[in-house]
Amino acid sequence: MPALYSIMSHVDFDLGAWYPVGGIGEVPKAFEKLCLENGVKIFLNHDVKKIETSNGKAHLAITSKGAFEADIFLINGDYQYADTKLLSPEFQSYSDIYWNSRKMGPSAFLIYLGINKKIENLKHHNLYLAPSWDEHFKTLFDKPSWPNDPSYYICCPSKTDESVAPEGKENLFVLVPVAAGLNDSLETRINYFEKTISHIENLIGEKFRDDIIYQKTFAHSDFTSYYNAFKGTALGLSHTLFQTAIFRPSFRSKKIKNLYYCGSYTHPGIGMPMVVIAGQIVSQIIKKAES
Repeated sequence: MPALYSIMSHVDFDLGAWYPVGGIGEVPKAFEKLCLENGVKIFLNHDVKKIETSNGKAHLAITSKGAFEADIFLINGDYQYADTKLLSPEFQSYSDIYWNSRKMGPSAFLIYLGINKKIENLKHHNLYLAPSWDEHFKTLFDKPSWPNDPSYYICCPSKTDESVAPEGKENLFVLVPVAAGLNDSLETRINYFEKTISHIENLIGEKFRDDIIYQKTFAHSDFTSYYNAFKGTALGLSHTLFQTAIFRPSFRSKKIKNLYYCGSYTHPGIGMPMVVIAGQIVSQIIKKAES
């Protein structure tokens, strides 16, 4: 088991981090291009309200802008939300007791910044590990709370990608891992923003607060409102022993024959590469089941 988890260190230090030029948003754009080339019709801004069933099969997706019939339904949104909100109770694969007993992966306090100058002491990828990083981990899982001295990640993609910021300026993204289910009130966000910026300035030995020309924070309530994320998680189910591999929620609905799921809740798990692999796996399952 320790050898398996050393794969992450191997990826980080030997293979390195891969970055799509133009930003991470280029990845979904590439998928969109591939879909359109293969005749897929994409309907944007359709909020799915309900999936109706008949004779043990899903047959209609009711959205904010109309209803759509289909032979196969694949959900890549939040599994808990879809299972408990889009389906009638008798068709839920997992009970509310099951979901409330799950250990969720962390959420995140995110800061997006536009800086009106170049910052010398940052690279593209920057990771700060606090001296008391054990205490930070305790606030994530054992005693959920906002960490006093957090570890965090800073991305400054404008160091290697000129397309993400105007000349002479910097694009910054800061990620502080925090426990799911916390209250991210406006007061909390403002205080945490000020605290994080001050810490970064002291850490790198450069002042940039007065040069901020764009700022935005994103946390639990945003993950819920944008993505229906259960408890405001940024990742989905944590990878504990009994939430890994075969113990993760099923790709296929247990109650509805033609309803499938993919995404971070399913196998192999959290992270963009894993979610893409989940899509590959469920496509094979669908081909086999529906052939």
